[in-house]
Amino acid sequence: MIAARRTLILAVGLSLAGCGGLLPAPPPAPDLYTLSPAAEPPAGSAPSPAGQLLVGDVAAPAALDTTRIALTRDPTQVEYFAKSGWTDRAPVLVQNLLLDTLEASGRFKAVARRSLTLRADYVVIGELKHFEADYRAGSPPQIRVALELQLVRSSGGEILGQRIFAASAPAAANAVPAIVEAFDAASHQALADAAPWAAGVLAAKKP
Repeated sequence: MIAARRTLILAVGLSLAGCGGLLPAPPPAPDLYTLSPAAEPPAGSAPSPAGQLLVGDVAAPAALDTTRIALTRDPTQVEYFAKSGWTDRAPVLVQNLLLDTLEASGRFKAVARRSLTLRADYVVIGELKHFEADYRAGSPPQIRVALELQLVRSSGGEILGQRIFAASAPAAANAVPAIVEAFDAASHQALADAAPWAAGVLAAKKP
């Protein structure tokens, strides 16, 4: 009786082990991408530093507030590339690049991410309007990036300036790596004038 029970337990164990081999393998991890950092300006090219800036959160519509890489084929629908994504939510990547771009410009006394513990003269807040691969004109897609910025005085909340920074770049091929390169190029191009714009606003509206 004991031998028969042991045989049954062994048979059940072998059966479960065999079933384990039939379980589906987990799906492969998606390929993840990010934006490259801002380039340092040539030495001696930046004017005297202006005020201190804090960079606030960048808002975005729900369709763009995601780690998925957005694409559009018509004006009323947003889709996403399969098996690929950003390393963080798209507005966070753009906020990081904005902060990096403002800091690398050398035009400000200090630039930091907005927090409850930091105080500065001015705050830059933004809203991501476009950050998608546009297939409406065909393939490969055209990458569209648009960010609206407001420069706000910390004391009193006065809006000193407001502007939309936008750019587009064609993807070299209809493949995700090439499309991400175009996202990177369009993002840097869109933010190229952010630092000169902010410094100009501050120079025109000193306390």
